[in-house]
Amino acid sequence: MNIFCDECKKNIATVFLTKISSDEVSKVQLCDECANRMEETTEAANLIAFLPQILSGLQGMEDQHLIEDVLSCEPVICEFCGTSFNDFQKMGFVGCAECYRAFDEKLVAVLLDFQEATEHIGKIPGKASESAKLRKRLVELERFLERQIAEEEYESAAAVRDQIREIEGKLEKDLDGGTE
Repeated sequence: MNIFCDECKKNIATVFLTKISSDEVSKVQLCDECANRMEETTEAANLIAFLPQILSGLQGMEDQHLIEDVLSCEPVICEFCGTSFNDFQKMGFVGCAECYRAFDEKLVAVLLDFQEATEHIGKIPGKASESAKLRKRLVELERFLERQIAEEEYESAAAVRDQIREIEGKLEKDLDGGTE
């Protein structure tokens, strides 16, 4: 038995929603087309509902050009597969290999926030040798040192440089068989 869409009344319903409030249960049966339209309308309504909060946050900003840039910003979309950066944020993964080019600048920021590096450096098993752990730590410190220098944080960069030298010394001892 086919159930028709409550909205358009012509297509077969494939999406079934049940809303339960404090004392009322309502059911809606929608076709894919009407469900997508409803989702778009809901997302737009949510944006409109939060727009005053967003704008009030922008009012405190000093630079009028920055406000105009934020308001006129077009969504970034991969031309190859059609995935938007917003889709990536919702799903947690990109749509295709070309997305990495389309979202390049935004992905770099996300990766740096998430894993403090823009390339995968792997994991080390808990039973790994001490020298393997030291080499991993050395790579992490070298990347951190580069960021510190780029941000002109020279005092903390010097401390990181000292840590790097200490680890390099330990690794050299390991290579020499522990003899001095």
